[in-house]
Amino acid sequence: MKSKVYGAAGPTERCRTCKGTGKITRKDKEGIAVISYGDERLAPSRTAIYIIIAVIVFLALTGTLVVLFYPRTVSATSANLRIIYADISKNSTKLILRDTVNVKNSNYFVASLDGIDITVQYQQREVGTNSTEYGPEMVHPSIPARKVSPLNYSVTLEFNKETGSDDIWTYCCLIKYSLGFQVQVNTRFSYFSNKFEFSDSMYQIANCNEMNKHSDDTCHLDLTQTDTVQKRDTGWREVK
Repeated sequence: MKSKVYGAAGPTERCRTCKGTGKITRKDKEGIAVISYGDERLAPSRTAIYIIIAVIVFLALTGTLVVLFYPRTVSATSANLRIIYADISKNSTKLILRDTVNVKNSNYFVASLDGIDITVQYQQREVGTNSTEYGPEMVHPSIPARKVSPLNYSVTLEFNKETGSDDIWTYCCLIKYSLGFQVQVNTRFSYFSNKFEFSDSMYQIANCNEMNKHSDDTCHLDLTQTDTVQKRDTGWREVK
């Protein structure tokens, strides 16, 4: 009787798996492989976990980029209106106003100021304007990200008897009260080749307490030199 124990002494049978060649071909799908229980190839696949992690990381990065680069408003509001020069009489008046415009950049990147227009009204009548445009060859003031930057501007106002010079003389020279002005500020900004505008209108009060009245019934005030020194010390920018 033939022995069916492979490798035993005596008559043997040819191996049914390798057909006596000692090799198993890839085409043989009936072969049985013996793998130890601790072999890492038997561990469950983690492909799904890796895909989920990759999706979460991608969404987190995308959300962060959207938050950082989503365009937000750059606003400009007027504050601290002052009279820095005054030459007032009943027949003619010249005033120079200086205001600080607080420019707030809510973005996470720097914005550039392309232009600013200031219009001043007194008793619903336009009395002074100031327009500044920064061309391609000029240095544009930059507004830092997530900060408020002060920007100074000055506007010259001139009145005669028909446009209210005697009224200003009464408020500033006679009773030393305050003057109310409607200030319209139009600003133009750009970032990442995108341009946009912002407009705001504010009612501002200018104090007349510092006026010096003279014997000829005129009032004068000149704070231009003092204001220049303060502007240089604080590093404020001015639009003339």
